[in-house]
Amino acid sequence: MTLSARAAAAAAAIAALLAAGSASAQPALTLPTRPDAATDKFATMDKPARRAISVACSKEADDQGLRGKARGKFRSACKRDKAAAAAAPTPTPPADKPK
Repeated sequence: MTLSARAAAAAAAIAALLAAGSASAQPALTLPTRPDAATDKFATMDKPARRAISVACSKEADDQGLRGKARGKFRSACKRDKAAAAAAPTPTPPADKPK
């Protein structure tokens, strides 16, 4: 095969691949969204508060001796619960009325 024939064959192969590439392209991978992403209080807190909650939950998990998936599930629930408790409005006592 001569050099020009090889170049023509390579050009034809490249053209065929480019034409077929768009037809067989797969859709982009999309990650599932968390159902509670809109109401996640932990994600909307400021960084020092998040860190304090995370450290406290890690310490509780250590105290319970949790490892692996059980630890992850515990910490996730702990952070969610502590963030919700921190974001909940604290009830104010009724003001005393002057007599």
